[in-house]
Amino acid sequence: MRSFSTLSITGVLMLFGTIVAGQNSISISGGGQTVQGLGSASFGVDMTNDAEVEGFVVAVSYDNSAVAITDLSTAGTETEAAAAELVVPEILGAGFTLGVVLDATAPFDGQTIAVGADQNICNFTAQSVIVLGSSDPNVVTGFDFVDGSFNTPVLDNILVQGGQAIGVAGGLILNGDTTAMSIGAPPPATLTIEDTTADSSGNGSVRILLENSGESQGFVLAIAHDGAELTLESIDLAGTETEAVGAEFSSINTYADGGTIGVVLDFGAPFDGQTIGAGVDIHIANYNYSDTVDIYFEGDPIPADQVAALGFSDGTFGMPALNNVVVTGGLSVAPDLMDGTFTTPPDAIPAEDTVLWMEAEFIGGDATVGETGTLCFYYADADDNIQGMTMTGCYDCDLTVGSTWDWGGSIVEEVGVEYIAVQIDDDGSDGDGCELMVAILLDALPPFEGQTLPQTSDLSEGRLLIGCLSLTVDDTAECDTTLEINWCNGINGNGTVSLYNNVVIEFESIQIYERHNTTVNVVPEEIFQRGDCNSDNKVDLADAAAILANQFGTFDITCSDACDANDDGLLNMADSVRVLNWLFKDGSAPPAPGPFDDGPDETEDSLPGCDGDDTSCA
Repeated sequence: MRSFSTLSITGVLMLFGTIVAGQNSISISGGGQTVQGLGSASFGVDMTNDAEVEGFVVAVSYDNSAVAITDLSTAGTETEAAAAELVVPEILGAGFTLGVVLDATAPFDGQTIAVGADQNICNFTAQSVIVLGSSDPNVVTGFDFVDGSFNTPVLDNILVQGGQAIGVAGGLILNGDTTAMSIGAPPPATLTIEDTTADSSGNGSVRILLENSGESQGFVLAIAHDGAELTLESIDLAGTETEAVGAEFSSINTYADGGTIGVVLDFGAPFDGQTIGAGVDIHIANYNYSDTVDIYFEGDPIPADQVAALGFSDGTFGMPALNNVVVTGGLSVAPDLMDGTFTTPPDAIPAEDTVLWMEAEFIGGDATVGETGTLCFYYADADDNIQGMTMTGCYDCDLTVGSTWDWGGSIVEEVGVEYIAVQIDDDGSDGDGCELMVAILLDALPPFEGQTLPQTSDLSEGRLLIGCLSLTVDDTAECDTTLEINWCNGINGNGTVSLYNNVVIEFESIQIYERHNTTVNVVPEEIFQRGDCNSDNKVDLADAAAILANQFGTFDITCSDACDANDDGLLNMADSVRVLNWLFKDGSAPPAPGPFDDGPDETEDSLPGCDGDDTSCA
């Protein structure tokens, strides 16, 4: 097939006649590039011609011990723009050729490449086939135009102008670049032990991460730990890139103070060439540890976290002893090694089984700038009757907490409360941040009937609502941020008395019990102008046309809500009529938001959201 293609292009070009003189050249462009390891770079062949070109042949040599040509194409070039009808690329062992005839088939419209300078006529990609050591000097290679060496019959570099082939003898200048590409040693691969924190049971899976500059065919890991501090339970590949690419061989060994794993990705027939591609922080293995957990009672001094060192260790484990290596290009590369830690936090046992929650609640879960939700308080206590409580908290000053208490059908309202005080300090500039204080005493007035909050052990709800305050995200809040609301002690709000969290049980102040903080996730909200169907930030006659074109044609829209001009949750001709009546017949304007100001959709419907970038954050 190659011979047929070559003979065809040669024969067609020979029809154009003999070689004549001219001021023309072809040149290698894109030189001066450096790649690392098995990297690749793209180059071009550019043409300068003093007359229209009807066809050409390029023949280029390269050092195939240094590079391989992986792509030869006219895509995106002047050749493609001129609609060349015959394009024959050939990638050979140490060179490549490309023959092109612009007008090769009926009706012979006479396509040519116009006169010009440095016109890109083809491109090729060269990939390094050598892996250098870190101390090896760079290998410099390049590409040269060669006549009479490649294909059968052999081809020369020529341009065809006016039916005549112009080669070197006719003045064609060939500008090769024998130093176009420099191949350097790959940056050393890096293996990292990711710092990990154990769960409440002292168990944790430590991820081993790989950073590599070329495709990796395998690796060996050897990691040590203090056997008196930790236990290495297992090593596995679950959820890793190693597992995802289909590793065919792994050998795992665990010891009292360490463990090893060796992996070969493509180990058996049919040898499909599985590799782990180049990248950063690629998850390749798991080392699974367990540790004892220090227990303490809340109110006691908190023990320090148990932090165990995990380190790569060469020449320690196995027979023969193994080193940490990454296999790239069939070579074992000694990687940079980044050690890590395994941290086991102490576990607290509440001194009292009372539990209080603060929870920020917004429609949809997350909040948008300017949105108002609620900050609700809940309790659970399996074996005590609570007589009252003081709840003190600190919150991000990009939030506004209301001072009006909403019982909301809570258990507190049902039991009957006789004293409540709410104090909100929302002055973020007074040096102590923003604070809230709520005091509740159920039996505070004669005849002192002993009202209390009930125990929750026999209640299916598990916890009960105390009440809520309004909670608003201020306009000063940034999107894609998390705003915190925390229980905190020693605050004075708007007064001078330092208050703290406590519950009153059997006339005693209990200060050590479990409390759960809350956060507000601030997210962008889609905004648009109703009636702006073509998304050009104005509403005019073009939008009426866009609505009709979308309904009865193929016009694509990016915001269905904007095209719903009458806000009925449907897209139809009535929306176009609404826009036209408003524009030209004194009709009512499209409902909010718009048509003048961006805003959110105030009406719930089943239309899809907007695909644009207009949000409350932009």
